[in-house]
Amino acid sequence: MIKHPLAKALTLSLGVAAGSAMADNLMERANSMFEPIPKYPPVIDGNELTQAKVELGKMLFFEPRLSSSHLISCNTCHNVGLGGDDELPTSIGHGWQKGPRNSPTVFNAVFNAAQFWDGRAADLAEQAKGPVQAGVEMSSTPDRVVATLKSMPEYIERFEDAFPGQENPVTFDNMAVAIEAYEATLITPEAPFDKYLRGDTSALNESE
Repeated sequence: MIKHPLAKALTLSLGVAAGSAMADNLMERANSMFEPIPKYPPVIDGNELTQAKVELGKMLFFEPRLSSSHLISCNTCHNVGLGGDDELPTSIGHGWQKGPRNSPTVFNAVFNAAQFWDGRAADLAEQAKGPVQAGVEMSSTPDRVVATLKSMPEYIERFEDAFPGQENPVTFDNMAVAIEAYEATLITPEAPFDKYLRGDTSALNESE
């Protein structure tokens, strides 16, 4: 037991200094391995994130009529209210079929080097086309999707606003581009860990 007041003060001072050094070292290690999520969506080559395009992409993301059953949307497996996935071991698709893998989160997916678990899609626009056509997922076809969208006047108007100057804007490719635009906005730059990486030592508690 330390009884002398000066010794107590010295011990406390050394403890604070040691704790501060450990905290600084931990932050340095964290920043050497991770980068904080950017505060804004990245610039996507060939896909300007206009308000009209993002709003259309959001409608399409939640649109079950893109599937042949008119029951499954992108949000079914990538639920933005459940962390960007469906919290299932394997996702349930068309006709109650189960896919081979679980759904990755849609949040911050725009920063991925490649899309799908095996990286076969280069970007979110390419990725968006896959589930729509997969028999185990939405089980539709490009022609069916376009015909469905063209049957609804609001979608025609939305595509015209999102892709101005195009003679025939309601296309399968433009559907994917619009979904990519919306998904690019699904980022989480203000998560506690990201705040910590930016220097806010109070963002995480000791156990975190």
